Amino acid sequence: MPSLSKPRKPKKTRKPLRVTCEKCGKRRQKAITTNPITNQKRKSPKKICQECHEKWIDYRFFDSSFGQWLRYAFKRQCQNSIPEDTADLRDLIHLWKKYVHAKGLSFEGEKVTKKYDYQLCHIDPVKQCDGKIGCLTASNLMIAPETVNRELSNLPYPFTSKSSVPIGEAITDDNFKAICRERYDIKLLIKEFNFVISTKKQLNGYSFGGVDSNQVLSMELNRLGYDVNHMINHNDAALRESLVNEVYETFFKVGGVIATGLLAQYGQIIGKGSIEYDFTLPIHKVEQNKENKAMKEKMLYGTFDTYTG
Repeated sequence: MPSLSKPRKPKKTRKPLRVTCEKCGKRRQKAITTNPITNQKRKSPKKICQECHEKWIDYRFFDSSFGQWLRYAFKRQCQNSIPEDTADLRDLIHLWKKYVHAKGLSFEGEKVTKKYDYQLCHIDPVKQCDGKIGCLTASNLMIAPETVNRELSNLPYPFTSKSSVPIGEAITDDNFKAICRERYDIKLLIKEFNFVISTKKQLNGYSFGGVDSNQVLSMELNRLGYDVNHMINHNDAALRESLVNEVYETFFKVGGVIATGLLAQYGQIIGKGSIEYDFTLPIHKVEQNKENKAMKEKMLYGTFDTYTG
């Protein structure tokens, strides 16, 4: 007996969604974005074409505060002395963010002022007389007071982080972006750190961050692999600053072992939690906050249901 069911009509293929691109103004197919962590694809939430989306993604990195700093820093280096891959650059981003937080910033309109004068100092100097250059890597950088960095200048000292390489090809404005695109997974870093384009905004009375040099010193020594549980705490601010700078100078001149000995001599024992960095990625912090919020809501509504039941 023949089947009485009607034959199914073939599904209509949907035409690609076309939008007027908000960047170039042309009528084009809407961009498809790929999550660099989960590899899932979806249509962009913005009215933007694929070509402009790729450029916009680049701009979020290169035009961010970190991207602008990186351009300047790379131009002082060479192609041999910059982070080798995405993992190395991720470590540098973490350190740069801690450096910005340690400085602390205050905003009054477009005027920005620092609370503390810190710099990212090379352990092995950038310029050396033996044809080598100190690398721009987290293991060869230390957050230190600007006065210490200027006093030490580019003079080589017996202590070395073993992070110097022969001078290679130069990095310029013309090849900076191409080198970054070739070496690093920029889309992944944008997702992990939520980079945004740096713009001048009116932020009257807004301030954030700021860490005293005595705490920064202990945290930096811990980050560089020295087991530190002391911090210099003196009520006399001038004396405290002098002792901190002495430990910094000792580190750069003769190494971390003697510097940590001085720190133990001048400082007081303190809990590890206050002198260790938290290097959790911003994207993971967001996910953790969502999970904590969902857990609190579950506990709240679960308790309520039990009570009303």
